[in-house]
Amino acid sequence: MSSIPDLPGRSLADRIEAATTALKIKDLADVLECSPSNLYSRARTGRMGQGVVLRFGGTIRLDPHGTAEWLRQQGLDK
Repeated sequence: MSSIPDLPGRSLADRIEAATTALKIKDLADVLECSPSNLYSRARTGRMGQGVVLRFGGTIRLDPHGTAEWLRQQGLDK
């Protein structure tokens, strides 16, 4: 089950920002229809901007607010 809420009529960034927990890369990849490896690569190399990537040991999670802002900056807020 995805941690990204289904909010009809709201933009993708707004839906992500409404998440109450850190996002899994796979959940964001499913919504963006891209490969998780693409997002893991961006997260590892810092190409997702400040305040997006949360690291817990070897686990990577994404901050919902930072991710929403990153999507808006990339023009992916649809």
